Amino acid sequence: MPTLYLPTRWLVTADPSIDDPDVFPALIGQSFLVAKTPTWATKIATASSGRERRRKTWSYPRWQFKVSYEVLRDLPATPDLERLAAFFLLHGGQYQEFFFFDPGDNNVAGQKFGVGDGITTSFQLSRSMTFGSAAFTEPVGSVLGTPTVFADATPVASFTVGSRGSITFTSPPAAGKVLTWSGRFMFVCRFDDDALELNQMMQSLWSQDGLSFTTTKG
Repeated sequence: MPTLYLPTRWLVTADPSIDDPDVFPALIGQSFLVAKTPTWATKIATASSGRERRRKTWSYPRWQFKVSYEVLRDLPATPDLERLAAFFLLHGGQYQEFFFFDPGDNNVAGQKFGVGDGITTSFQLSRSMTFGSAAFTEPVGSVLGTPTVFADATPVASFTVGSRGSITFTSPPAAGKVLTWSGRFMFVCRFDDDALELNQMMQSLWSQDGLSFTTTKG
């Protein structure tokens, strides 16, 4: 199972989702490395001859993220510790899902997600990762903001977006129309543990060695 270590650090932005109680908080004390692990579920039956029969039980993987915090400030003007602890407590550890905005993997441009048939109005938005001429495509967990949607080269404005990245058009796209979207997405996750370990380094300064969470399937 490969683990990808991405050189990425949170930046403070003016995006209103930063203070959304259902979006994992962006705190500047997050350490430089983020572990990101895609996991599949495969059933393997081995015959006495040693030959295997393998069956893929998931159509797309679950992603596990692990973050750590070199510094969590506990000051009235910068209550990083309180924000992280409150977020964990509000979601009851593993109990409640939340959205994670991965700063290094969060947008698509001109991503195909379906073809109109003149009848269907609901589609699942997706994103692709490519290797040469091959592409792996998976559904996005949630959309941040309002996406830009096209049917062939014509922009479409009459649609609604569901909480799990689905899109419903007011009128079904015409048959043969290629549907594409551009915008930002988030991962729907839950914490991997019911406990949150916080370590005090000195007065008003704390750290957190490793907080992991995994995407869920709708």
